[in-house]
Amino acid sequence: MSDEHVSRRTLLRGVGAGAGAAALAGQVSAGDAGDEYIVGVDAARGAADVKAAATSVRKELDFGGIGKAISGRFSADAIEGLQNHPGVRYVERNGRMFALGQETPYGIEKVEADTAIEEGETGDGVSVAILDTGIDAQHETLEENLGEGYATDEAECTTDCGGGPFGGGNDIDECLEEWDDDNDHGSHVAGTAAAADNGVGVLGVAPDATIHAVKVLQCDGGGSFDDIAEGIQWSADQGHEVQNMSLGSDTDSDVVRDAVQYAADEGVILVGSAGNDGECTDCVGYPAAYDEVIAVSATDEDDELADFSSTGPEVELAAPGVDVNSTIPRDDYDEFSGTSMSAPHVAGAAATLIAAGVDPEDVRDQLKDGADDIGLDDNEQGAGRLNVADSLDIESDDDDDDDDDDDDDDDEPVESDPEIDQFDVDRRTNGRWNRADVDWAVSDDDDALESVTSELLAGDDVLDSETASVGGGEASGEHELRDDADPDTVRLTVTDEAGNETSETKDF
Repeated sequence: MSDEHVSRRTLLRGVGAGAGAAALAGQVSAGDAGDEYIVGVDAARGAADVKAAATSVRKELDFGGIGKAISGRFSADAIEGLQNHPGVRYVERNGRMFALGQETPYGIEKVEADTAIEEGETGDGVSVAILDTGIDAQHETLEENLGEGYATDEAECTTDCGGGPFGGGNDIDECLEEWDDDNDHGSHVAGTAAAADNGVGVLGVAPDATIHAVKVLQCDGGGSFDDIAEGIQWSADQGHEVQNMSLGSDTDSDVVRDAVQYAADEGVILVGSAGNDGECTDCVGYPAAYDEVIAVSATDEDDELADFSSTGPEVELAAPGVDVNSTIPRDDYDEFSGTSMSAPHVAGAAATLIAAGVDPEDVRDQLKDGADDIGLDDNEQGAGRLNVADSLDIESDDDDDDDDDDDDDDDEPVESDPEIDQFDVDRRTNGRWNRADVDWAVSDDDDALESVTSELLAGDDVLDSETASVGGGEASGEHELRDDADPDTVRLTVTDEAGNETSETKDF
Protein backbone atom coordinates (compact mmCIF):
# COMPACT_ATOMS: atom_id res chain seq x y z
CA MET A 1 0.00 0.00 0.00
CA SER A 2 1.49 3.35 -0.99
CA ASP A 3 2.22 6.17 1.45
CA GLU A 4 -0.26 8.30 -0.49
CA HIS A 5 -2.99 5.71 0.02
CA VAL A 6 -2.23 5.38 3.72
CA SER A 7 -2.30 9.11 4.35
CA ARG A 8 -5.54 9.57 2.41
CA ARG A 9 -7.24 6.80 4.33
CA THR A 10 -6.05 8.01 7.74
CA LEU A 11 -8.37 9.98 9.96
CA LEU A 12 -7.26 13.23 11.57
CA ARG A 13 -4.58 12.80 14.15
CA GLY A 14 -5.06 14.76 17.32
CA VAL A 15 -2.81 17.50 18.60
CA GLY A 16 -2.62 18.79 22.10
CA ALA A 17 -3.14 17.02 25.39
CA GLY A 18 -3.39 13.22 25.52
CA ALA A 19 -6.35 11.24 26.73
CA GLY A 20 -5.75 8.79 29.53
CA ALA A 21 -7.12 5.28 29.70
CA ALA A 22 -9.59 6.17 32.41
CA ALA A 23 -11.00 9.03 30.36
CA LEU A 24 -11.45 6.85 27.29
CA ALA A 25 -12.64 3.61 28.80
CA GLY A 26 -15.89 4.95 30.21
CA GLN A 27 -17.20 6.42 26.95
CA VAL A 28 -18.96 3.34 25.56
CA SER A 29 -22.67 3.51 26.31
CA ALA A 30 -24.74 0.39 26.90
CA GLY A 31 -25.49 -1.42 23.63
CA ASP A 32 -23.07 0.78 21.64
CA ALA A 33 -20.50 -1.74 20.37
CA GLY A 34 -19.13 0.71 17.82
CA ASP A 35 -17.60 0.16 14.39
CA GLU A 36 -14.40 -1.68 13.52
CA TYR A 37 -11.28 0.48 13.50
CA ILE A 38 -7.53 -0.01 13.50
CA VAL A 39 -5.50 2.26 15.77
CA GLY A 40 -1.76 2.60 15.21
CA VAL A 41 0.35 3.61 18.19
CA ASP A 42 3.97 4.42 18.89
CA ALA A 43 6.21 1.55 19.89
CA ALA A 44 6.63 2.86 23.45
CA ARG A 45 3.22 4.21 24.40
CA GLY A 46 -0.49 4.21 23.75
CA ALA A 47 -1.29 0.51 23.36
CA ALA A 48 -2.74 0.06 26.82
CA ASP A 49 -4.96 3.14 26.47
CA VAL A 50 -6.25 1.96 23.09
CA LYS A 51 -7.14 -1.51 24.39
CA ALA A 52 -8.86 0.02 27.38
CA ALA A 53 -10.92 2.28 25.09
CA ALA A 54 -12.03 -0.58 22.84
CA THR A 55 -15.39 -2.27 23.20
CA SER A 56 -13.61 -5.41 21.98
CA VAL A 57 -10.11 -6.11 20.65
CA ARG A 58 -9.77 -8.10 17.44
CA LYS A 59 -6.00 -8.18 16.89
CA GLU A 60 -2.82 -6.63 18.26
CA LEU A 61 0.04 -6.41 15.76
CA ASP A 62 3.59 -5.57 16.85
CA PHE A 63 5.80 -4.05 14.13
CA GLY A 64 8.83 -3.55 16.38
CA GLY A 65 10.35 -0.08 16.19
CA ILE A 66 7.66 1.04 13.77
CA GLY A 67 4.95 0.73 16.40
CA LYS A 68 1.88 -1.35 17.15
CA ALA A 69 -1.62 -1.61 15.71
CA ILE A 70 -4.74 -2.62 17.63
CA SER A 71 -7.91 -3.51 15.75
CA GLY A 72 -11.34 -3.89 17.28
CA ARG A 73 -14.63 -2.16 17.90
CA PHE A 74 -14.67 1.38 19.24
CA SER A 75 -17.47 3.80 19.99
CA ALA A 76 -17.56 7.13 18.20
CA ASP A 77 -16.65 8.92 21.42
CA ALA A 78 -13.68 6.62 21.98
CA ILE A 79 -12.42 7.26 18.44
CA GLU A 80 -12.75 11.00 18.93
CA GLY A 81 -10.70 10.77 22.08
CA LEU A 82 -8.05 8.56 20.54
CA GLN A 83 -7.55 11.00 17.70
CA ASN A 84 -6.15 13.43 20.32
CA HIS A 85 -3.93 10.88 22.05
CA PRO A 86 -0.21 11.78 21.73
CA GLY A 87 0.75 8.12 21.29
CA VAL A 88 -1.69 7.44 18.45
CA ARG A 89 -0.15 7.51 14.96
CA TYR A 90 -3.30 6.86 12.96
CA VAL A 91 -6.92 5.74 13.14
CA GLU A 92 -8.59 4.05 10.20
CA ARG A 93 -11.64 1.94 9.57
CA ASN A 94 -10.96 -1.78 9.17
CA GLY A 95 -11.63 -1.99 5.44
CA ARG A 96 -11.33 -4.92 3.07
CA MET A 97 -9.21 -5.90 0.09
CA PHE A 98 -10.24 -8.36 -2.60
CA ALA A 99 -8.45 -10.99 -4.63
CA LEU A 100 -7.36 -9.70 -8.02
CA GLY A 101 -8.16 -12.80 -10.00
CA GLN A 102 -8.56 -13.68 -13.62
CA GLU A 103 -10.81 -11.59 -15.85
CA THR A 104 -12.90 -12.94 -18.68
CA PRO A 105 -12.82 -10.14 -21.29
CA TYR A 106 -16.16 -9.23 -22.80
CA GLY A 107 -15.12 -10.61 -26.20
CA ILE A 108 -14.59 -14.10 -24.77
CA GLU A 109 -18.11 -14.04 -23.38
CA LYS A 110 -19.58 -12.41 -26.48
CA VAL A 111 -18.34 -15.23 -28.74
CA GLU A 112 -19.30 -17.80 -26.07
CA ALA A 113 -15.79 -19.17 -25.81
CA ASP A 114 -16.31 -19.29 -22.03
CA THR A 115 -19.23 -21.68 -22.57
CA ALA A 116 -17.04 -23.94 -24.70
CA ILE A 117 -14.28 -23.82 -22.08
CA GLU A 118 -16.72 -24.85 -19.34
CA GLU A 119 -17.52 -27.90 -21.47
CA GLY A 120 -13.82 -28.79 -21.70
CA GLU A 121 -13.22 -27.45 -25.22
CA THR A 122 -9.97 -25.53 -24.74
CA GLY A 123 -7.84 -26.04 -27.86
CA ASP A 124 -5.59 -28.54 -26.09
CA GLY A 125 -2.85 -29.93 -28.35
CA VAL A 126 -3.34 -27.48 -31.22
CA SER A 127 -0.61 -25.02 -32.31
CA VAL A 128 -1.51 -21.41 -33.13
CA ALA A 129 1.17 -19.26 -34.77
CA ILE A 130 0.98 -15.53 -34.03
CA LEU A 131 2.64 -13.74 -36.96
CA ASP A 132 3.25 -10.38 -35.36
CA THR A 133 5.70 -8.33 -33.26
CA GLY A 134 6.53 -11.27 -31.01
CA ILE A 135 5.19 -12.56 -27.70
CA ASP A 136 6.38 -11.73 -24.19
CA ALA A 137 8.51 -14.74 -23.28
CA GLN A 138 7.73 -14.70 -19.55
CA HIS A 139 4.21 -13.28 -19.19
CA GLU A 140 2.30 -14.69 -16.22
CA THR A 141 -0.64 -15.92 -18.30
CA LEU A 142 1.14 -16.66 -21.60
CA GLU A 143 4.36 -18.41 -20.58
CA GLU A 144 2.89 -21.84 -19.87
CA ASN A 145 1.29 -21.95 -23.34
CA LEU A 146 4.36 -20.84 -25.29
CA GLY A 147 5.96 -23.19 -27.79
CA GLU A 148 8.97 -22.72 -30.05
CA GLY A 149 9.28 -19.25 -31.53
CA TYR A 150 10.99 -17.68 -34.52
CA ALA A 151 12.12 -14.25 -35.67
CA THR A 152 13.28 -13.11 -39.07
CA ASP A 153 16.64 -11.33 -39.07
CA GLU A 154 15.22 -7.84 -39.54
CA ALA A 155 12.46 -8.33 -36.97
CA GLU A 156 14.55 -9.67 -34.07
CA CYS A 157 13.76 -8.07 -30.72
CA THR A 158 15.55 -4.83 -29.85
CA THR A 159 15.73 -2.73 -26.69
CA ASP A 160 16.47 0.64 -28.26
CA CYS A 161 13.36 1.34 -30.29
CA GLY A 162 11.55 3.59 -27.79
CA GLY A 163 8.07 5.06 -28.06
CA GLY A 164 4.77 3.23 -27.61
CA PRO A 165 2.64 0.45 -29.09
CA PHE A 166 2.28 0.29 -32.88
CA GLY A 167 4.61 3.18 -33.61
CA GLY A 168 8.03 2.95 -32.03
CA GLY A 169 8.16 -0.04 -29.72
CA ASN A 170 7.53 -0.47 -26.03
CA ASP A 171 11.03 0.39 -24.78
CA ILE A 172 11.58 -2.93 -22.97
CA ASP A 173 14.78 -3.28 -20.94
CA GLU A 174 15.75 -6.77 -22.07
CA CYS A 175 15.00 -9.12 -24.94
CA LEU A 176 14.41 -12.50 -23.34
CA GLU A 177 14.28 -14.23 -26.75
CA GLU A 178 14.93 -13.07 -30.30
CA TRP A 179 11.14 -13.35 -30.76
CA ASP A 180 10.33 -11.41 -27.59
CA ASP A 181 7.75 -8.66 -28.05
CA ASP A 182 9.29 -5.19 -28.38
CA ASN A 183 6.03 -3.50 -29.38
CA ASP A 184 3.07 -4.90 -27.30
CA HIS A 185 0.87 -5.74 -30.30
CA GLY A 186 1.83 -9.40 -30.66
CA SER A 187 1.44 -10.20 -26.95
CA HIS A 188 -1.98 -8.59 -26.96
CA VAL A 189 -3.08 -10.70 -29.94
CA ALA A 190 -1.66 -13.87 -28.35
CA GLY A 191 -3.58 -13.29 -25.11
CA THR A 192 -6.91 -13.09 -26.88
CA ALA A 193 -6.21 -16.27 -28.82
CA ALA A 194 -4.89 -18.41 -25.98
CA ALA A 195 -4.15 -16.80 -22.60
CA ALA A 196 -4.02 -19.62 -20.04
CA ASP A 197 -6.83 -20.42 -17.62
CA ASN A 198 -4.50 -20.14 -14.63
CA GLY A 199 -6.36 -17.80 -12.32
CA VAL A 200 -4.48 -14.61 -13.20
CA GLY A 201 -4.77 -11.94 -15.84
CA VAL A 202 -7.20 -12.63 -18.66
CA LEU A 203 -8.72 -15.71 -20.25
CA GLY A 204 -8.15 -16.51 -23.92
CA VAL A 205 -10.47 -18.22 -26.41
CA ALA A 206 -8.38 -21.44 -26.47
CA PRO A 207 -6.56 -21.44 -23.11
CA ASP A 208 -4.85 -24.81 -23.63
CA ALA A 209 -3.64 -24.24 -27.19
CA THR A 210 0.10 -23.84 -27.79
CA ILE A 211 1.02 -20.41 -29.10
CA HIS A 212 4.11 -19.77 -31.20
CA ALA A 213 5.65 -16.36 -31.66
CA VAL A 214 6.53 -15.85 -35.31
CA LYS A 215 8.12 -12.41 -35.17
CA VAL A 216 7.87 -10.90 -38.65
CA LEU A 217 7.13 -7.33 -37.57
CA GLN A 218 9.79 -4.99 -36.19
CA CYS A 219 9.46 -2.92 -33.03
CA ASP A 220 7.71 -0.12 -34.94
CA GLY A 221 4.95 -2.55 -35.97
CA GLY A 222 6.02 -2.85 -39.62
CA GLY A 223 7.51 -5.72 -41.56
CA SER A 224 8.69 -6.35 -45.11
CA PHE A 225 6.80 -8.58 -47.54
CA ASP A 226 9.64 -11.11 -47.68
CA ASP A 227 9.89 -11.32 -43.87
CA ILE A 228 6.15 -11.96 -43.60
CA ALA A 229 6.33 -14.60 -46.33
CA GLU A 230 9.28 -16.21 -44.54
CA GLY A 231 7.31 -16.40 -41.30
CA ILE A 232 4.26 -17.93 -42.99
CA GLN A 233 6.44 -20.57 -44.63
CA TRP A 234 8.38 -21.33 -41.43
CA SER A 235 5.17 -21.81 -39.44
CA ALA A 236 3.66 -24.08 -42.08
CA ASP A 237 6.84 -26.18 -42.10
CA GLN A 238 6.56 -26.63 -38.32
CA GLY A 239 3.11 -28.16 -38.71
CA HIS A 240 1.20 -25.38 -36.95
CA GLU A 241 -2.50 -25.91 -37.54
CA VAL A 242 -3.58 -22.24 -37.30
CA GLN A 243 -1.88 -18.97 -38.27
CA ASN A 244 -3.14 -15.61 -37.05
CA MET A 245 -2.12 -12.60 -39.17
CA SER A 246 -3.17 -9.39 -37.41
CA LEU A 247 -1.30 -7.38 -40.00
CA GLY A 248 -2.02 -6.03 -43.44
CA SER A 249 -1.46 -3.69 -46.33
CA ASP A 250 -3.52 -2.06 -49.05
CA THR A 251 -0.97 -3.41 -51.52
CA ASP A 252 -1.07 -6.94 -52.91
CA SER A 253 2.19 -8.88 -52.75
CA ASP A 254 3.10 -11.81 -54.94
CA VAL A 255 5.53 -13.26 -52.42
CA VAL A 256 3.02 -13.08 -49.56
CA ARG A 257 0.38 -14.61 -51.87
CA ASP A 258 2.81 -17.46 -52.65
CA ALA A 259 3.45 -18.06 -48.94
CA VAL A 260 -0.28 -18.04 -48.14
CA GLN A 261 -0.91 -20.56 -50.92
CA TYR A 262 1.97 -22.70 -49.61
CA ALA A 263 0.53 -22.72 -46.07
CA ALA A 264 -2.98 -23.48 -47.31
CA ASP A 265 -1.65 -26.40 -49.31
CA GLU A 266 -0.08 -27.68 -46.08
CA GLY A 267 -3.52 -27.62 -44.45
CA VAL A 268 -3.00 -24.52 -42.30
CA ILE A 269 -6.09 -22.52 -41.31
CA LEU A 270 -5.21 -18.89 -42.00
CA VAL A 271 -6.97 -16.02 -40.20
CA GLY A 272 -6.41 -12.36 -41.06
CA SER A 273 -7.56 -8.91 -39.96
CA ALA A 274 -9.82 -7.21 -42.48
CA GLY A 275 -8.09 -3.86 -41.90
CA ASN A 276 -8.73 -0.54 -40.17
CA ASP A 277 -9.57 1.69 -43.14
CA GLY A 278 -13.23 2.24 -42.25
CA GLU A 279 -15.59 3.75 -42.76
CA CYS A 280 -15.24 2.34 -46.26
CA THR A 281 -16.63 -0.29 -48.60
CA ASP A 282 -14.77 -2.98 -50.52
CA CYS A 283 -11.56 -2.11 -48.69
CA VAL A 284 -10.35 -5.35 -47.08
CA GLY A 285 -6.55 -5.40 -47.00
CA TYR A 286 -4.01 -8.12 -47.74
CA PRO A 287 -3.42 -10.92 -46.81
CA ALA A 288 -6.99 -11.08 -45.43
CA ALA A 289 -8.37 -10.47 -48.94
CA TYR A 290 -6.84 -13.69 -50.29
CA ASP A 291 -9.27 -16.55 -50.79
CA GLU A 292 -7.22 -18.83 -48.54
CA VAL A 293 -7.56 -16.47 -45.53
CA ILE A 294 -10.57 -16.02 -43.22
CA ALA A 295 -11.05 -12.23 -43.19
CA VAL A 296 -12.40 -10.90 -39.87
CA SER A 297 -14.08 -7.53 -39.32
CA ALA A 298 -14.44 -5.83 -35.91
CA THR A 299 -17.52 -5.25 -33.76
CA ASP A 300 -18.02 -3.66 -30.34
CA GLU A 301 -19.62 -4.80 -27.11
CA ASP A 302 -23.07 -4.01 -28.50
CA ASP A 303 -22.50 -6.01 -31.71
CA GLU A 304 -22.25 -2.81 -33.75
CA LEU A 305 -19.67 -2.56 -36.51
CA ALA A 306 -16.54 -0.71 -35.35
CA ASP A 307 -16.27 2.60 -37.16
CA PHE A 308 -12.67 1.81 -38.15
CA SER A 309 -13.35 -1.67 -39.53
CA SER A 310 -12.70 -2.37 -43.18
CA THR A 311 -15.52 -4.14 -45.00
CA GLY A 312 -16.02 -5.92 -48.27
CA PRO A 313 -17.15 -9.16 -49.87
CA GLU A 314 -14.06 -10.96 -48.53
CA VAL A 315 -15.25 -10.61 -44.89
CA GLU A 316 -16.30 -14.04 -43.63
CA LEU A 317 -16.75 -13.44 -39.89
CA ALA A 318 -17.00 -10.60 -37.39
CA ALA A 319 -15.56 -10.64 -33.86
CA PRO A 320 -15.04 -8.18 -30.98
CA GLY A 321 -12.34 -5.64 -31.74
CA VAL A 322 -13.17 -2.51 -29.70
CA ASP A 323 -11.58 -1.92 -26.29
CA VAL A 324 -10.38 -5.51 -26.02
CA ASN A 325 -8.47 -6.19 -22.81
CA SER A 326 -5.50 -8.52 -23.19
CA THR A 327 -1.86 -9.14 -22.32
CA ILE A 328 1.12 -6.85 -22.90
CA PRO A 329 4.73 -7.13 -21.64
CA ARG A 330 5.69 -7.45 -18.74
CA ASP A 331 2.88 -9.13 -16.80
CA ASP A 332 0.70 -6.20 -17.80
CA TYR A 333 -2.65 -5.69 -19.53
CA ASP A 334 -4.28 -3.04 -21.68
CA GLU A 335 -7.26 -2.36 -23.93
CA PHE A 336 -6.57 -2.08 -27.66
CA SER A 337 -8.94 -1.61 -30.59
CA GLY A 338 -8.61 -2.80 -34.17
CA THR A 339 -9.37 -5.69 -36.47
CA SER A 340 -6.03 -6.98 -35.13
CA MET A 341 -7.95 -7.67 -31.92
CA SER A 342 -10.89 -9.37 -33.64
CA ALA A 343 -8.88 -11.88 -35.72
CA PRO A 344 -7.36 -13.83 -32.78
CA HIS A 345 -10.86 -14.58 -31.47
CA VAL A 346 -11.37 -16.55 -34.69
CA ALA A 347 -7.89 -18.11 -34.62
CA GLY A 348 -8.51 -19.36 -31.08
CA ALA A 349 -11.92 -20.67 -32.13
CA ALA A 350 -10.34 -22.58 -35.03
CA ALA A 351 -7.92 -24.22 -32.57
CA THR A 352 -10.82 -25.14 -30.29
CA LEU A 353 -12.71 -26.84 -33.11
CA ILE A 354 -9.67 -28.81 -34.27
CA ALA A 355 -8.97 -29.98 -30.72
CA ALA A 356 -12.62 -31.04 -30.46
CA GLY A 357 -12.14 -33.38 -33.42
CA VAL A 358 -13.45 -31.27 -36.28
CA ASP A 359 -11.65 -32.05 -39.54
CA PRO A 360 -9.47 -29.02 -40.39
CA GLU A 361 -11.02 -28.98 -43.86
CA ASP A 362 -14.42 -28.41 -42.23
CA VAL A 363 -13.40 -25.83 -39.61
CA ARG A 364 -13.96 -22.80 -41.82
CA ASP A 365 -17.50 -23.80 -42.77
CA GLN A 366 -18.36 -24.86 -39.22
CA LEU A 367 -17.22 -21.52 -37.83
CA LYS A 368 -19.45 -19.72 -40.31
CA ASP A 369 -22.39 -22.07 -39.73
CA GLY A 370 -22.26 -21.35 -35.99
CA ALA A 371 -21.96 -17.56 -36.32
CA ASP A 372 -24.67 -15.26 -34.99
CA ASP A 373 -26.47 -12.99 -37.42
CA ILE A 374 -26.22 -9.61 -35.67
CA GLY A 375 -28.07 -7.68 -38.34
CA LEU A 376 -25.14 -6.15 -40.21
CA ASP A 377 -24.70 -6.25 -43.97
CA ASP A 378 -22.96 -9.30 -45.43
CA ASN A 379 -19.89 -7.28 -46.37
CA GLU A 380 -19.69 -6.09 -42.74
CA GLN A 381 -20.26 -9.32 -40.79
CA GLY A 382 -19.84 -12.06 -43.39
CA ALA A 383 -21.66 -15.10 -42.03
CA GLY A 384 -22.11 -13.30 -38.70
CA ARG A 385 -20.38 -12.64 -35.41
CA LEU A 386 -18.30 -15.60 -34.19
CA ASN A 387 -19.97 -18.00 -31.73
CA VAL A 388 -17.63 -20.76 -30.56
CA ALA A 389 -20.22 -22.71 -28.58
CA ASP A 390 -22.71 -22.79 -31.45
CA SER A 391 -19.97 -23.88 -33.85
CA LEU A 392 -19.49 -26.91 -31.57
CA ASP A 393 -23.25 -27.45 -31.05
CA ILE A 394 -22.83 -26.67 -27.35
CA GLU A 395 -26.01 -25.39 -25.78
CA SER A 396 -25.35 -22.23 -23.81
CA ASP A 397 -27.20 -20.97 -20.75
CA ASP A 398 -28.82 -18.36 -23.00
CA ASP A 399 -30.18 -21.16 -25.18
CA ASP A 400 -31.64 -22.82 -22.08
CA ASP A 401 -33.32 -19.57 -21.10
CA ASP A 402 -34.76 -19.20 -24.59
CA ASP A 403 -36.16 -22.74 -24.44
CA ASP A 404 -37.76 -22.04 -21.09
CA ASP A 405 -39.36 -18.89 -22.46
CA ASP A 406 -40.74 -20.86 -25.42
CA ASP A 407 -42.26 -23.40 -23.01
CA ASP A 408 -44.08 -20.73 -21.04
CA ASP A 409 -44.29 -17.37 -22.77
CA ASP A 410 -46.53 -16.01 -20.02
CA ASP A 411 -43.82 -16.35 -17.34
CA GLU A 412 -41.75 -13.20 -16.87
CA PRO A 413 -38.06 -13.78 -16.09
CA VAL A 414 -37.24 -13.40 -12.41
CA GLU A 415 -34.75 -10.58 -11.82
CA SER A 416 -33.30 -10.05 -8.36
CA ASP A 417 -32.27 -6.64 -7.08
CA PRO A 418 -28.54 -5.98 -6.88
CA GLU A 419 -26.99 -6.01 -3.41
CA ILE A 420 -24.58 -3.75 -1.54
CA ASP A 421 -22.04 -5.97 0.22
CA GLN A 422 -19.74 -3.27 1.55
CA PHE A 423 -20.30 0.44 2.16
CA ASP A 424 -17.59 2.14 4.24
CA VAL A 425 -17.16 5.90 4.47
CA ASP A 426 -14.06 7.69 5.77
CA ARG A 427 -14.91 11.28 6.57
CA ARG A 428 -12.33 14.05 6.86
CA THR A 429 -11.98 17.81 6.65
CA ASN A 430 -9.14 19.61 4.93
CA GLY A 431 -9.32 23.37 5.09
CA ARG A 432 -12.67 24.40 3.65
CA TRP A 433 -13.26 20.99 2.06
CA ASN A 434 -15.40 18.23 3.50
CA ARG A 435 -14.35 14.90 2.01
CA ALA A 436 -15.80 11.39 1.95
CA ASP A 437 -13.82 8.38 0.73
CA VAL A 438 -16.26 5.60 -0.12
CA ASP A 439 -15.16 1.95 -0.28
CA TRP A 440 -17.83 -0.25 -1.87
CA ALA A 441 -18.48 -3.79 -3.02
CA VAL A 442 -21.65 -4.90 -4.82
CA SER A 443 -23.09 -8.08 -6.32
CA ASP A 444 -25.99 -9.29 -8.45
CA ASP A 445 -27.34 -12.85 -8.70
CA ASP A 446 -28.33 -12.18 -12.33
CA ASP A 447 -24.73 -11.26 -13.31
CA ALA A 448 -26.14 -8.01 -14.69
CA LEU A 449 -24.49 -5.17 -12.75
CA GLU A 450 -24.46 -1.86 -14.61
CA SER A 451 -23.38 1.06 -12.41
CA VAL A 452 -22.46 2.17 -8.89
CA THR A 453 -22.94 5.79 -7.79
CA SER A 454 -21.76 7.54 -4.62
CA GLU A 455 -23.32 10.90 -3.70
CA LEU A 456 -22.47 13.52 -1.11
CA LEU A 457 -25.74 15.12 0.06
CA ALA A 458 -26.99 18.10 2.03
CA GLY A 459 -30.62 17.33 2.55
CA ASP A 460 -31.95 16.49 -0.92
CA ASP A 461 -29.21 18.47 -2.69
CA VAL A 462 -26.41 16.49 -4.36
CA LEU A 463 -23.14 18.29 -3.62
CA ASP A 464 -20.85 15.85 -5.42
CA SER A 465 -21.14 12.44 -7.04
CA GLU A 466 -19.06 9.77 -8.77
CA THR A 467 -20.29 6.86 -10.92
CA ALA A 468 -18.48 3.69 -11.95
CA SER A 469 -19.62 1.49 -14.83
CA VAL A 470 -19.54 -2.17 -13.76
CA GLY A 471 -20.65 -5.53 -15.13
CA GLY A 472 -21.04 -9.18 -14.27
CA GLY A 473 -21.97 -10.50 -10.85
CA GLU A 474 -19.47 -8.78 -8.54
CA ALA A 475 -17.61 -5.48 -8.44
CA SER A 476 -15.76 -3.34 -5.94
CA GLY A 477 -14.09 0.04 -5.94
CA GLU A 478 -13.57 3.39 -4.30
CA HIS A 479 -15.06 6.84 -4.85
CA GLU A 480 -13.75 10.20 -3.65
CA LEU A 481 -16.29 12.94 -2.90
CA ARG A 482 -15.75 16.48 -1.66
CA ASP A 483 -17.53 19.81 -1.31
CA ASP A 484 -17.08 23.06 0.61
CA ALA A 485 -20.71 23.10 1.84
CA ASP A 486 -22.00 21.19 4.90
CA PRO A 487 -22.90 17.63 3.82
CA ASP A 488 -25.00 15.50 6.11
CA THR A 489 -25.33 12.20 4.21
CA VAL A 490 -23.48 9.88 1.85
CA ARG A 491 -25.63 7.71 -0.42
CA LEU A 492 -24.51 4.62 -2.38
CA THR A 493 -26.70 3.27 -5.22
CA VAL A 494 -26.12 0.15 -7.31
CA THR A 495 -28.14 -0.41 -10.52
CA ASP A 496 -28.47 -3.49 -12.74
CA GLU A 497 -29.12 -3.73 -16.47
CA ALA A 498 -32.87 -4.06 -15.92
CA GLY A 499 -33.02 -0.79 -13.99
CA ASN A 500 -33.37 -2.40 -10.56
CA GLU A 501 -31.49 -0.46 -7.92
CA THR A 502 -30.54 -0.69 -4.27
CA SER A 503 -29.45 2.28 -2.11
CA GLU A 504 -28.01 2.81 1.34
CA THR A 505 -27.14 6.00 3.19
CA LYS A 506 -24.73 6.88 5.96
CA ASP A 507 -24.43 10.03 8.00
CA PHE A 508 -21.49 12.21 7.11
